[in-house]
Amino acid sequence: MSLLADLDRGLLDLVFPRDCMVTQLPMDDQARLYLSDFGARQLERIYDPRCHTCGHPFDGILEGDRTCPHCLDLNPAFGRAVCAFRARGHIRQIIHEIKYTRCPFLVADLVAVAVEDPLFRRHLAGAQLIPVPLHADKLSERSYNQAERIAQSLCTHMPGCSWSHALIKVKPTPSQTLLNRTERRRNVANAFEANPTTHISPNVRYVIIDDVLTTGATLHACAQALRLAGALHIDAATLAHG
Repeated sequence: MSLLADLDRGLLDLVFPRDCMVTQLPMDDQARLYLSDFGARQLERIYDPRCHTCGHPFDGILEGDRTCPHCLDLNPAFGRAVCAFRARGHIRQIIHEIKYTRCPFLVADLVAVAVEDPLFRRHLAGAQLIPVPLHADKLSERSYNQAERIAQSLCTHMPGCSWSHALIKVKPTPSQTLLNRTERRRNVANAFEANPTTHISPNVRYVIIDDVLTTGATLHACAQALRLAGALHIDAATLAHG
């Protein structure tokens, strides 16, 4: 950041002090702009044991095989999804603000904390990140795509990662929020296609990026579109699961 930008930020902070998005207390002089160290520790991370397909956390001790309820009947077209946090409490509120209250600037701090998880970092290493696209109408309404912002921010932390608009959304769909598992899959079926301006290579490992994984229906539909275009190595990652 330039000296002028530092001065500008200092003056703005003096007039409009920044508060931590978790604690709502004024931020100290830290590397992150909107998430204090104490606030970051309040975010509910996902640790092992977790589902090796969708990243859903298993509570308690596992004995023998256990089928993840989030993967029932999905048979996803992606290999594995890894999620950094549980989508509840502070995380749910922050993601809601990013998506619906025009606060995409909160992505950078959330990603910075997410990549502190070694498994999350290993999962992304060396991959081409593909954000779940918005339909043109929705993008015009919102003015930004939160999944794209996440992918861009992840690349700043992950040397060797790149991102591209390899997918486009060709069919507008209602929000998935109030739909059940079956309705979600039907809602996004054939909604995505490979971007004709982007080359899909069978030798590249692609990781589809989104904010939240709930049933996996959207990630599955995106992976199907990439496979139809010739991709062979496809995984997924989201900031949260739930």
